Amino acid sequence: MKPLKFSILEGPFTIHRIKPGAVLPKGLTSSPFYSISGSAEELSIVAPERIAIESEQSEPGWSALKVLGPLPFDEVGLLAGISTILATADIPIFAVSTFETDYILIKREHLKAAKTALTAAGHKIARPQKVDEKATTPLNAASYALLLEKQIPLIKNLLIEKIGPAALATLRSEAALAAAVGGLYEFLPTAIRLVINRDAFVNYCVRNLDRILPEIPIPAKQPARKSR
Repeated sequence: MKPLKFSILEGPFTIHRIKPGAVLPKGLTSSPFYSISGSAEELSIVAPERIAIESEQSEPGWSALKVLGPLPFDEVGLLAGISTILATADIPIFAVSTFETDYILIKREHLKAAKTALTAAGHKIARPQKVDEKATTPLNAASYALLLEKQIPLIKNLLIEKIGPAALATLRSEAALAAAVGGLYEFLPTAIRLVINRDAFVNYCVRNLDRILPEIPIPAKQPARKSR
């Protein structure tokens, strides 16, 4: 397998499953990278996490590696070679192919290990392009609440995936709850983290947790019992 060059796309991304024939969300096709795959049974979308999509199921927290192409159609074993390298390192992938090249989606927590495995195999990985943080202005309270309101499906998925219902059910103080929620901040889309700080995100989640996860009774959010 010849050495390849990869670039890391600005992310993170979410993989969605929506109903066939559903209307595509606004802003999707103007994204630098997205993917739409459909069949009679489902419609799958890969999109930046900043785009709110009402999906039947979703899996957030993916980074994307682009194989710098174009790649010829008669290239044999390229994707198999990449997946073998990553499988040897116990890294699961979600692959997307376009007319010119391939994209390898990897969970964010596996990105460092993936870069190590690929470079050890002789491939090169370019650094991701950084967002200009000076180009944005922090939002006021009303604006950030409105923005986070659109991210409730993502926040719910992060709470369930990264903390878990069982762990949430053991949190008996708002301080412990805030500390747990604060750990999710790094998994938010970059565009949101540039305009909403960690404290604002934590405060919003703690105040609205009953709406975000109404099906899970969390002791820290339950009213205190009155003593007799």
